[in-house]
Amino acid sequence: MAQPAVVLTLEGPGGPSPAGRPVPIAVSVRNAGSEPVWLPGVLDGSEDGTRYPLYRPRVLRDGEVVAAPGTAEDPLVGPVRDSDLRRLEPGESFDPTGGRGLSTFNNYVPPEPGAYVYALTLSTEAEPERFLGRFNQDRAIVEPLKRIPRLELTATTQVEMGPPTR
Repeated sequence: MAQPAVVLTLEGPGGPSPAGRPVPIAVSVRNAGSEPVWLPGVLDGSEDGTRYPLYRPRVLRDGEVVAAPGTAEDPLVGPVRDSDLRRLEPGESFDPTGGRGLSTFNNYVPPEPGAYVYALTLSTEAEPERFLGRFNQDRAIVEPLKRIPRLELTATTQVEMGPPTR
């Protein structure tokens, strides 16, 4: 079976943003193939690496990571449910964050003007059991999880930070 054509995209503001404020970053996953694809959105534990799917954000300045998720304080994550999986028809896209954004991007405040690179890696390269929650998990979800293609994608967007505004 051929690997599905899935595209991960990050989009920042159209122009320079003032330093000293968080930058709104939109995340989109699109099915660029000709067959439907099943993909999960961001689940609790996805951003900090506790469970799959991994949605691992980071912010770089001059090639150095200046923001990334910390280590999970409590690896106890809730169950994955059928409603957490999205069937994308060819050409269809969705925001895997459900419009909430990623906490790393939402909470990082670039302190000074300059170019910042926002990056996100999405990985589903794990067995279905690595997607499961740690409590109240209905094991019947394992079969639907097998529909998820095993892939790893990375997207970046550069954001120019201007002087802070008062």
